[in-house]
Amino acid sequence: MSNMSALEKPKRQFLNMESLIVFAEEVYDLPVSKISIYRSVKNGSLPALKANGRLLFRITDIQKWIEGEAYAADETGIA
Repeated sequence: MSNMSALEKPKRQFLNMESLIVFAEEVYDLPVSKISIYRSVKNGSLPALKANGRLLFRITDIQKWIEGEAYAADETGIA
């Protein structure tokens, strides 16, 4: 996913946990931890599917989650 802009349509519709972390770092330059992902899934701010014991995330949901988190940080003054 190198050199992928946020406006390009990704080739895959779903990402697993490890791919989500790489996607957030490469596309948004945003470090994301597994703990923050699990917390967001638990509180309902990041929808996930469970398949064969693994969490899967729809890329459009990831983008909304990241952009929402960035917006919330701007609102609170946290960068």
